[in-house]
Amino acid sequence: MSEETKYVELCKGINGLDKIILREVRGCSAEVYLFGGHVTSWKNERGEELLFVSSK
Repeated sequence: MSEETKYVELCKGINGLDKIILREVRGCSAEVYLFGGHVTSWKNERGEELLFVSSK
């Protein structure tokens, strides 16, 4: 990761809800909405999504 890359990023998600994105040096990442602690993404170092999230 470059020096510019953030390991923990606070941002807005769907409908303006606060979420954090966690990243690590090998490229793994997780996305967690702060309201209710919903994990909406978890990717391995190859960028493959490991969670199923229903669209309903």
